[in-house]
Amino acid sequence: MTMTTLTDVWQAGERQHLDKIAIIEGGNTLTYGQLSDRVRRVAAGLVRQWDVQPGDIVALLAPNCVEFVISYFAIVQIGATAQPLDERITSEEMAAILRDADTRFLIVHSSLWSKFEAARELGVMVERLLGIGLACTGMEPFDAWVRSEPTLSSTAGLLPSTVAELMYTSGTTGDPKGVQRTHANVLAAARNSLRGFGYRADDVIAIAMPLSHSSALNSQMMPLLQVGGKLILLPRFQVADMIAVIKCHHVTCMRAVPAMLRLLLAHASFASEHLPSLRLLINSSASIDPDTYVALKRRFPAIEVLNSYGLTEASTCTVLPDEMAMIRPDSVGIPIDGVEMCVIDDQGDVVEAGCEGEICVRGDHVFLGYRQRPEATAAVMHHGWLRTGDLGYCDQDGFYYLHGRQTEVINCGGQKFVPRDVERCIEALPEVAEAAVAGMAHRLLGEVAKAVVVLKPEHNLDAKAVIRHCTQNLASFKIPYKVEFADSLPRNGVGKLLRRKL
Repeated sequence: MTMTTLTDVWQAGERQHLDKIAIIEGGNTLTYGQLSDRVRRVAAGLVRQWDVQPGDIVALLAPNCVEFVISYFAIVQIGATAQPLDERITSEEMAAILRDADTRFLIVHSSLWSKFEAARELGVMVERLLGIGLACTGMEPFDAWVRSEPTLSSTAGLLPSTVAELMYTSGTTGDPKGVQRTHANVLAAARNSLRGFGYRADDVIAIAMPLSHSSALNSQMMPLLQVGGKLILLPRFQVADMIAVIKCHHVTCMRAVPAMLRLLLAHASFASEHLPSLRLLINSSASIDPDTYVALKRRFPAIEVLNSYGLTEASTCTVLPDEMAMIRPDSVGIPIDGVEMCVIDDQGDVVEAGCEGEICVRGDHVFLGYRQRPEATAAVMHHGWLRTGDLGYCDQDGFYYLHGRQTEVINCGGQKFVPRDVERCIEALPEVAEAAVAGMAHRLLGEVAKAVVVLKPEHNLDAKAVIRHCTQNLASFKIPYKVEFADSLPRNGVGKLLRRKL
């Protein structure tokens, strides 16, 4: 069956896997049949109780839970736009996002009610509220709709071009924008993940990344439900919880970022003899380093470890095959079938293999545009290509490499460089677990590098040693002007480094 809208995903699951378990979250279990029934009931409530119309925006503020999945599909079934909110954003950020989207409807989980109340005190006006595990004056309970609302089956007027998602960028540059994805965009992104990762109907995937992010929602949840697999939802990443879930539910696939992998490898139970079901591990957000890859293969000799690259505006774009990890450890891989990529220079011309520039992406998975920001949309679209803002190059064999973001380039007295050059140098020190570098203002040079360093457990190092090492291995303009030490680096919900917070 060809899927043209997101409603086709759960309806196909209902027809083909009626009594098969679709989702497990804590003590909650839903079959594909139960998921479909509850989607229809919540959709009926949105229309009959709230009078939500096609094109209306319904925000969703919840951790990873079955109600999140039900609500998402219910919202998009009626032609409305789902606006997942990252539970980790501040009340101030939430208020700004809700105002930017003119959001009138909100489904909120009890664990996040106080955060929304703080946002409301900042002047946010939301007309209708539906509470998950929560009931108070002016709010309707989610469970009441699931129990009593008659189902809504009609999807009249729903088109592939209907906007399904409004997902705000992670704000790594401090300026989040509303990314609009149509039903066709999301389905194309899910197909890309199916092609790239090879999810199967017998797969069980543990998702600890927030469903409010494209990586979890469009590259994990959506493709696995398309093939009839099973989702295990965790509210957040905790090493012991993840290992327990893998063991208990015979998880076959998981997606993680390098920081998660290092934490898992520090746990003795994270090994094939304890977790024999695990067959596929997908790394995202940053390239996997050779030491981590070797450690994973030593623990899980038969496991397939894939590196990938994507962004909110286009979801997953590349995959680095397992057999290439040690040959091309810095590569994010080759474009997935259905994804076109190229590298352009400052004038917008495509450069030859090996030449650095800005990476561009094209395909059905690329977003519709930024909400009510035509200038911002025009700035990133180049003759049908999405300018990602990521700097890198493509080698002669079609493998892509990332070096950083255009907005992160440091200009020290006219000499420009990307922070990753300095980070790699510092991370070569045996005492260092990871490092992050950002530009800081300088009266004479304009900008200089500032480094924040995280040390390995029970290791010591001082700033002078870091600077001395950089002096021996880097050009003078790249040497950090300031070095600080921290227990961890600031990251968003899917593990992306937030340089603006360094």
